[in-house]
Order: sequence, then C-alpha cells, then structure tokens
Amino acid sequence: MNKLNPGYKFLTLLIASLVLSITYNIRLNIVVFIVSFAATALTRSVNKKKLFLVLLPFFLTSAGLFMSGFLFSSADNIANVTAAAGERVVYVTSWDSALKLSSRVLAFGGIGILFALTTNSMDFIMSLMQQFRLPPKFAYGLLAAYHFFPVVRDEYEIVRSALAVRGIKAGPLSKKRFFPMLVHAFERSESIAMAMESRGFDSDAERGVAFSVPFGKIDFVFLFAVNAGVIAGIMLI
Repeated sequence: MNKLNPGYKFLTLLIASLVLSITYNIRLNIVVFIVSFAATALTRSVNKKKLFLVLLPFFLTSAGLFMSGFLFSSADNIANVTAAAGERVVYVTSWDSALKLSSRVLAFGGIGILFALTTNSMDFIMSLMQQFRLPPKFAYGLLAAYHFFPVVRDEYEIVRSALAVRGIKAGPLSKKRFFPMLVHAFERSESIAMAMESRGFDSDAERGVAFSVPFGKIDFVFLFAVNAGVIAGIMLI
C-alpha cells in the first residue's frame, strides 16, 4: 500500500466509498471491512497497536448503532416475530436494521483507516500538486494546518504545566488554559507565515518540487480493480 501513488489511492477509495454508499448490503460491508483491515495490518509501516486503538471508536460506534437499530427499529407486520426478550418482541427487521447500521460504520471506517495509516501526509500533498494540479497555495495551507495540530497540543501542555507550577487550579476546559494556548498558537502561525514570505513563497510564482511522487500502471490497476470489486460485490453478494 505504501508504494501506491497517494493521490490516486485517495481517488480510488473515495470512488469506492461513493459506490458503496448506494447499497446497504450487510455481507458486502463486512467483506469491505475485513479486506481493508487486512490490507492495513499487512502494511509494514503500520503500527499494529495504533491500528487497534484507532479501530476502537469505530467498534464502539458500531455497537451503539447496532443496539439502536435492534431496539428501536419499526416493524409493521406481526408475522415477522421470531423471538421475545423479556417483555420486548424481537422482529426480523430489528436484526436487519441493526446489522445494516453497524456494518456500514465498519465498512467506511475500514476504508478511512486504510488510507490514513498507509499514507504519508507530505507524499499526499505533493501528489495532489503533481498529478492533480492543486495550486501550491492550497497545498501548503493544508500541510501547514495538518502539522499545526501537534503545535496546539504542545502549547496546551506548556500552559498546563505553567499553571501547575504557579499553583493555579484550572480545569481541562478552563479559559485560563485555552486563552494563553490560543495566543501562543497564533504567534506560531504568524511566525510560519513570515518564514514562508521571507523565503520567497508566492502562490503565483513558478515553483520547483523537493521530490517527485512516483506514478505508474499499478495505480491505474488499483483504481479499476478495487472499484470493479466493489461493483461486483453489489451485484453478486
């Protein structure tokens, strides 16, 4: 997965998600999740512990939607009754709705995790610039925003430590923490903007590239094979 062109990988998985969104096929959703999980887990650069931690919210969401669909699904035909749990009658449509909702979350979550954990952010932005002609102004803006989140997190920890040293009590959502954090974050963003301008960054100027993102026949094969597989699954499964 790491050898694929990031831009075309994104295009492939985006189209696959759109095609998958037109159906509520439970078995297809489960197959898509299993394939996505296997492809992610078999990628050497993926941290297996991080993979399971990232999957945990999707499993919890899937379980919550399963219970919602199971307990609150509407059933109009009493002939659909299959069992009773306590005082509640369980309908066939309850199981069907629950599995459709929960499997859908797992399928889309698996596709998203496959892209996120097997793609380098710098390679992805460079691919958008080189293969999809994304203007540098937007490309570098996206890259700066992506890398700015760790800066905000570090500033939050610095402010927390400074308040603790001074013996000032402040909760996790206190304005005593957030206001200094935002001020420092804005200062960092201004420094980044000044650094780019001082180095001659101009969105209208002709720019070179630090490295070229490889692109070949395997990317076209991946694009058509994945989406053909999803379409075949809709028709056959």
